Amino acid sequence: MNASLRTGFAVAGFVIGGGFGLSAQQQPGAQDTSGAGSQRPFVKGGYYDKPFVTRSFGRTAIGGYMEALWKFERTGGVTEAAGFEARRFNIFTHSVIAERLRIAAELEFEHGTEEIKLEFAFLDFEIHPAVNFRGGIILSPVGKFNLAHDSPLNNLTERPIVSTQIIPTALSEAGLGFYGSLFPSAESRLTYEFYAVNGFHDGVLTNGEGTRIAEGRGGLGEDNNPLPSFVGRVAYSPMVELEIGASLHTGPYNRYKVDQFVVDDRRNLTIAAIDWEYRSTQFDVLGEYAYASIDVPPTLRGLFAEAQQGVYAQVNYHLGKGLLRFLPRSRFTVVGRYEFDDFDTELDGDSIQRFSIGLNFRPVEDTVFKLDYVYNWRWNRVEVLERGIGINFSVASYF
Repeated sequence: MNASLRTGFAVAGFVIGGGFGLSAQQQPGAQDTSGAGSQRPFVKGGYYDKPFVTRSFGRTAIGGYMEALWKFERTGGVTEAAGFEARRFNIFTHSVIAERLRIAAELEFEHGTEEIKLEFAFLDFEIHPAVNFRGGIILSPVGKFNLAHDSPLNNLTERPIVSTQIIPTALSEAGLGFYGSLFPSAESRLTYEFYAVNGFHDGVLTNGEGTRIAEGRGGLGEDNNPLPSFVGRVAYSPMVELEIGASLHTGPYNRYKVDQFVVDDRRNLTIAAIDWEYRSTQFDVLGEYAYASIDVPPTLRGLFAEAQQGVYAQVNYHLGKGLLRFLPRSRFTVVGRYEFDDFDTELDGDSIQRFSIGLNFRPVEDTVFKLDYVYNWRWNRVEVLERGIGINFSVASYF
């Protein structure tokens, strides 16, 4: 090869390798191994210098769950919905930062990708079993269902109405506080969670549909008023199979102060809840009751509900464990749930009563196929009754 050709290849090598910073020692993910900079990352603080990469993914776990369904709904003799729905695809991450530090997060994709949201993202500092710090975007401990509402856990397709309308699951809020466990005896346990959070906003009343607590779920950014809300839950388990919990969420929901100027009276929203759960090998009994009190401006009283309440009670009966020999961990569950929700306690109407029955099959514990039938009685604000039915077939699984 003559000198001119060697010079040409050398120039080309500089342009491709050096000019774009991609020498053999500096390919993506590689370290600079020349001289004193042998431990220097390719780009300080760049993608390949992130903690989760330099620790070889050893401290981060990724998982999630999915839910898809076919549903049929008919109300007042009119078919309202029939078809398939990719309802949820959620991704979890859990990272061990250090011996006492954890970060957990959940990213939710609902209805395909119509709604994408960060359901929780918090940092835990484990001080002692009785006292631990948590801060970030948390799942508010209002009732048990808001804390454990994943589709693969539930034995019916639809969530309880009280846990979606009175307690607007999933209720995520920015805040911080403490949680822990105490053990009064060898078999009993007392747990608590207490947080200061941003709380609700005035969408509770300004949604155009009346008092709708779910429409006032606070954003995950700044609070709309200068005072935080308080949320907490205490649960007592006298034995492993039984737990009874009591929770409270209270604080202002309206923008009553702008800078230093008071622009409105402070109006509070308070939700109190009781939940119960008994689980055995053969059957489960669980439920939840919630009562909400809303400060409504005097000019809107009578038009907007000042109090709402709801309850559900559910029984699960497990059978046929290992009945299918090729699926030794499989089982069937027969489910019954009763619900009643009153969206204005001052009226005889504006309420719904629902009864659901279902049969589901779990080939393994983390995957479930559900078939259920729903019957609704719905009264509007002038006590006109409308009946409806629904049939759901769904599949949900962790991964």
